Amino acid sequence: MSATYAVLTEALAHHQAGRLPEAEAGYRRVLGAEPANMDALHLLGALAHQAGRHETALDLIGQAIGVNPAVADFHASLGTALKALGRLPEAAASYERALALDAGHLDALNNLGAVRTAQGRLLEAEALFRRALARKPDFAEALNNLGNALMGQGRLDEAEASFRGLLALAPHLPQVHARLANALQGLGRAAEAERHYRKALELQPDLVEAHCNLASALAAQGRLDEAVASARRALALDPRVHEANLNLANALLGLSRLDEAAWCCQRVLELTPDAVGAHVSLGNVLSAQGRVEEAIVCYRRALERDPACAEAHSNLIFALEFHPATTSAEAFAERRRWNALHGRPPMASGSHANDPTPARRLRVGYVSADFRENSAAMVFGPVVLSHDRERFDVVCYSGVLAPDHVTARFEAAATLWRSTVGVTDEALARTIREDAIDILVDLSGYSSGHRLKAFAMKPAPIQVTAWGHAMGTGLDAMDYFFADHVTVPPEARRYFSEDVIELPAFVPYSPLEPSPEVGPLPALGHGAVTFGCFNRLSKVTPEAMRLWARVMAAIPGSRVLLKVYGVDHPLVQDHLRATFAAEGGDARRMVFLGGSSRWDHLAAYGRVDLVLDPFPHGGGVTALDGLWMGVPMVTLLGERIPSRMGASILTTLGLREFIASTPEEYVALAIHYVRDLSRLAVLRAELRQRLAGSVICDHRAYCRAVEGAYRTMWVRWCGTGR
Repeated sequence: MSATYAVLTEALAHHQAGRLPEAEAGYRRVLGAEPANMDALHLLGALAHQAGRHETALDLIGQAIGVNPAVADFHASLGTALKALGRLPEAAASYERALALDAGHLDALNNLGAVRTAQGRLLEAEALFRRALARKPDFAEALNNLGNALMGQGRLDEAEASFRGLLALAPHLPQVHARLANALQGLGRAAEAERHYRKALELQPDLVEAHCNLASALAAQGRLDEAVASARRALALDPRVHEANLNLANALLGLSRLDEAAWCCQRVLELTPDAVGAHVSLGNVLSAQGRVEEAIVCYRRALERDPACAEAHSNLIFALEFHPATTSAEAFAERRRWNALHGRPPMASGSHANDPTPARRLRVGYVSADFRENSAAMVFGPVVLSHDRERFDVVCYSGVLAPDHVTARFEAAATLWRSTVGVTDEALARTIREDAIDILVDLSGYSSGHRLKAFAMKPAPIQVTAWGHAMGTGLDAMDYFFADHVTVPPEARRYFSEDVIELPAFVPYSPLEPSPEVGPLPALGHGAVTFGCFNRLSKVTPEAMRLWARVMAAIPGSRVLLKVYGVDHPLVQDHLRATFAAEGGDARRMVFLGGSSRWDHLAAYGRVDLVLDPFPHGGGVTALDGLWMGVPMVTLLGERIPSRMGASILTTLGLREFIASTPEEYVALAIHYVRDLSRLAVLRAELRQRLAGSVICDHRAYCRAVEGAYRTMWVRWCGTGR
C-alpha cells in the first residue's frame, strides 16, 4: 500500500465520521504530493460542498473531471454542487452525464429527479425516482422524493403509499409523518392526518410545518378553536410562516372573527406583497364583511400576480354577482375568460361510448361539495332524493370535507356514492367516464368546492348546471342550464353559453321538518314595525341600505333586524351602522342577531313583519325561509339572475304585487304593506300553506319535470350527439 493511498484512506475515514477538518487536511496532504490525484480532488470538492463552499467545490470537482471525465461519481458530485447554487439546467446536465456513464447510479437518479421536481417536470422526476427504487427498494431519500413528486401531481393516494413505505423503514422521521399527514389531509382524511401531525410533533415539538398544517386538519373537522391555537403555536415558533397566518385567518373566518382574520392576511401582505394566497384570503374575509368592492380588488390583485390562479378567478366571478355595477355582459365575459384560461378543450360528443337507446334507464351524476347541512342542499336535495329509481340511477360525487346527518341521507339514497375529496380534476373526469354517466349535473357554479375543471373535460355526453349556486358557467362543455321564465327571460339568454331549459320554478325547497310554528304578526303586539334581512353581509349593499333608510323614515318607530353569521361582532356592527348612516338611515334603529341553529334561525322570523330583499343579489333560500315562516318580502327586479330569484319565487306563489320594477316602487311597496297590518296578518297566516301547496315544495312533481327535461336532452343526444 502506497503512503499516498494510506493518507487518502485515513482522510476518507475522517470524512465519513464527520471529522471534516481532519479529512480536509488529509486530502490536501495527498494533493501536495500528487496535485492531479483525481480522488483527492473529488473528495475535497465534496467536502467543500458540505461546508457550503460551493464555488470551491465546482473548481475542485471540475479538476477531477479534467483528470478523468469517465467517472460517473465525479459528474454526480458536480451536479450536486451546481444544484446547491441554483444552477439547475447545468446540474441536470451533469447528472445526465453521470447516468450516461452508469445508468444505475443511485445518487444521480435521485438528484436528477429532485432537479426535475424543482423545474416542475414531475412525470420525469417520478420516472427517475422509480428507476432508483427498482434498484434499491429501501432507498429512503428516493421514497421521500417520490412522495413529494406524486403530491405535486395531485396523486395523493400514491403519495400516501410512498410515505408509508418510508415510515416502515424509518418510523421516527418527523417530517415524513408531516408529509404523510399532508397527503391524508388532501384526501379528506382529516382525523388520520391529525394523528400523523401529532406524531411528528411528538418527535419534533418545534416542527413549524406540522403545527401549521395541523390547524388545517382541525379546521376541516370543525374544531376551529383548536385550529386557531395550532396556527398560533406555529407563528410563535416562526412569525414569518405565511401558511400559518393564512390558516389562522381561515379558522378565524369560520368563527366569524372577521377583523382578526383580516389582520392575519394583511400581516402576510406586509411581509410579502405578492403572496397570492393572502390576497385571496383577504378577499374572502372582506366579502364576508359585506365589503364586496374591496374583495373584488383583492381577487384582481391576486390575478395580476398569478393569472392562472383558478381560485382567485372563481372567487372574483362569485363576488361580482354581489356588486351593483356588474352587468350581465360583464359577468358573462368573466366566465368566458375563466373558460379560456382554465377549461380544457372538451371532448367531442361522439367520443362517448354511452348506449344511445332513447328509452333506457339513465345514469345521472350529481357533483357538489354541499351534500351536507347547507342552504344549497335545501334546493337541490328535493331533486336528488326524489328520482324515479325505475328509470334513473343516481350517482353522487361528493366533495364534503366533514360529513353530517344530511350527507348520510344523500349517501343512503344514491345508487353509487363517491367521495371526490383529494381527487384531481383529471382523475374525477376519468372516473365519471368510467362510471358511464349519461347526464352530469353541476350543483355548485363558481362557489367554493366547485369542480368545473372536471366538467370542462366533458366526461359525460350531456352536462347541466342547476340549483345549488346556478348562474351559468360560460363553459364550452356545459350544455344546459335550468331556469324559469322569470330568472332568465328570452332577451337575457345571449349571456349564457348553455341552452336555457325552463322548469316550473327556478328552485325547489326543502323546509326544516318539523319547523317552528308561524306566530302572530309582531307589529300587532308591540305597535312598531320590524323589517328584516337575514342574508349574508355581501348582499347588504349601500344601495339597498339607502332604500331601507327611506322606507324606515316613512314608518315612525320602525327598525330593521339583520341576522347572519358574523353580524354580532362589534366592529362589523360599527361598519354597518356607519354605512346605514351614510345612506341617510338612523343607525340606532338597527338590530343585530348572529348565527344560530337552523331552528332558531327560522324562529327569528317571528320577530319580522316584512322582509326587505337586498339587491343586486337577493335572497334564495333565505327568501323561502321567510315565506315558510309567514313573512312576505318586497323585492326589486333587476337585470341579472341574483336580482330576479325573489321575483321568480313570488311569481310562482301568485304574489307578483310584492315585486318592484324600480327603486321608487320598492320603497312605495314596503311602505304600503306595513301600513296595512291587518292584510299582512292575514297573509302571514296563509303563506306557509301557499308555499307548501306550490310546485316549489311538491318535490315529486318538480322532479318529474326535471326528469322530463333529462329525457328530452337524452333523446336529442341519441339522435344527433353521436
